[in-house]
Amino acid sequence: MWSLGENWKMIEKRNILISILCIILLLGASRIAAPEVSVYPQDISIGFEYDDNVTRERLKENFQYGIISRLTTGFGIRNFIPVKNMITKAEYDLGLRDVNTTNDEDYSSQKLYLLSDTKLKTGTRIFLSNDFRLWNSQNDLFNFYNNVLTMSISQRLVEGTTAKLSYENRQKRFRNDVPEVQARNFLHHQAGVSTSHALSSALTAQVGYAYRFIIYNRSPIDFRGDRVIALDGSQKDQQNIVTLGFRGFFPDKKVAFVLQNQFVRSDSNSRAFDFNGNRALIVLYVGPFWNLSANFTYKLVAYNLGAQQTPETGYELTEPRSDDQSGITFDLTYKVSDQVLLELGYERVENTVFFTKEFYEENIFRTGLKVEF
Repeated sequence: MWSLGENWKMIEKRNILISILCIILLLGASRIAAPEVSVYPQDISIGFEYDDNVTRERLKENFQYGIISRLTTGFGIRNFIPVKNMITKAEYDLGLRDVNTTNDEDYSSQKLYLLSDTKLKTGTRIFLSNDFRLWNSQNDLFNFYNNVLTMSISQRLVEGTTAKLSYENRQKRFRNDVPEVQARNFLHHQAGVSTSHALSSALTAQVGYAYRFIIYNRSPIDFRGDRVIALDGSQKDQQNIVTLGFRGFFPDKKVAFVLQNQFVRSDSNSRAFDFNGNRALIVLYVGPFWNLSANFTYKLVAYNLGAQQTPETGYELTEPRSDDQSGITFDLTYKVSDQVLLELGYERVENTVFFTKEFYEENIFRTGLKVEF
């Protein structure tokens, strides 16, 4: 079976090397173009949440509520590479999460984000970013590394029409050595092409295609009669994703919206992961009116599984499922002053997980205060 152990050591060394190179670049660039370089604080966010199912249990009689407190802050460095028409940014964020009813759901998080965005006179835009995150927790669910490298090149073809090529590399590794936990490690490659066209001054349409290839740190499986059989090698999934979407706003630009649907077809050497379906997304933004703005998001992820299985195993793989936290989010933000924001929100999550049919529901109410810089 393919293992991420040695590869991840190389990844960690690479991230350390990237950090060292960034420090060298920062020191060198600050001397070359000191007036251009700026260090700034990240927004400070303090929030509290009420979660009626903080441990994500299936049955309501087992629900455990929690009062969650959050703190997020950090700092950033802007324009550390003195190149004309290039924006560079390095940011570090620190997050703390505490649940009053259980220690297993507590965690701290660290994020290092690097960005380079170059716009040329030819209408070409070159974008590069690396997002490295580290979670520390007693719970395996929040005890992992995650790194996402994103690259894209976009070109304005004619007025109102832009084409883009993109590539994404995502790697995730849980830091618990238990085989069941290590099986969730994966390596993901995605290449895509998309085109956006302005239908009017207030409405833009986008269509795109992406090919995604994922390797998991677990064996593929097949079904033999009433048994599940582990096969040799590593599970490898191939996904073809077609995206169709619209974004726009009303003339006063105080009401904006995004409508998007992704048609997904997945082929895997592990039969339980053959599926097709769609991901629908609706985002509506309203404001600001009298210093008040609102944001509504609806997400539905539903797949029809291609695998068949007998009831003796307890699997119900022919039923539709959604395992990407389908649900709604509603947020209100009130601007108390130029720098202080009061935030209120509600979120409902509905989730179904492969094999176990471990469905859970979750309702979250939150309030918080954000200081912007």
